[in-house]
Amino acid sequence: MDRVLIKQLLFHASWLAWPFIAWLLWRLWAARRPSQRVLTGLLLAGSLVFTWARFVEPQLIQVRETTLAGSGVQARIALISDLHVGVYKDPAYLRRVVDRLNQLDVDAVAIAGDLTYEPQVRKESLEQMFAPLSKLRMPVYAVLGNHDQQMPGPDIDAALRAALRKHGVRIIEGKVEPTTAGYRWAGLGDRWAQKDDPAFLRTLPTSMPTLLLVHNPDSAVQLTPDDAVLVLAGHTHGGQIRIPWLYRKVIPTQHGFDRGEQWVQVPAGRVRVFTTSGLGEIGLPLRLFNPPVIDVLQLQR
Repeated sequence: MDRVLIKQLLFHASWLAWPFIAWLLWRLWAARRPSQRVLTGLLLAGSLVFTWARFVEPQLIQVRETTLAGSGVQARIALISDLHVGVYKDPAYLRRVVDRLNQLDVDAVAIAGDLTYEPQVRKESLEQMFAPLSKLRMPVYAVLGNHDQQMPGPDIDAALRAALRKHGVRIIEGKVEPTTAGYRWAGLGDRWAQKDDPAFLRTLPTSMPTLLLVHNPDSAVQLTPDDAVLVLAGHTHGGQIRIPWLYRKVIPTQHGFDRGEQWVQVPAGRVRVFTTSGLGEIGLPLRLFNPPVIDVLQLQR
């Protein structure tokens, strides 16, 4: 069976949880034996956790503020990632994200890849899906992620780039974008697609601090402290279903990244990384103890 069809069936079949809960409530009321009540109560509790993780928490877009001092940059940045518009998320959800971003006092929005998840590949459909991004009132910088570049999924690289550019998004993979505030943006492509070569960073003048946008935080292990004052990443989802200890087993990183600020040791010193836990879902359409987030970073010199 087609993998997209399987995910669509999973997504829509989950609505059966509601009549199942109603049936369990009736069984709990009608049960006569204590053992029946205990078993039914346990099934009901599990079903309620599932419905929260499926229908409630994935819609609770949070804004999380973090101050990062000593970056050499004075700015407020909204970092988002892993929108995964497609089989689980639709343009209406993206409009909600854009509305929240427009309410924030930030200098720029950084999108750290994986904008899609099994979308239609026609150029026209991608333009429609990402049309809400044209409403953002601040500069928007982006790189693509593994799901945007056939790692896994359909290769929609060129069509997605065209759609994003049409809506004013600056794609900065392998490029530098100076700002008027005394710092510059740079970006690396996806690590799984082997597009994250940082060599171009070492040809830049060193007088201006660089904010480096990547998808996979593992890209930071090949950097030097001089390459960037801060690396902004996504990809991990913070585990998505954040059950203590167990969630670390599913985070797709080889170097222990999770979410939030971390320092990675490299031969030449340490590199500062901030990883957002993202806004969308893959695999199962669930989030637990880990709602979708917009990270607002107050950078201080």
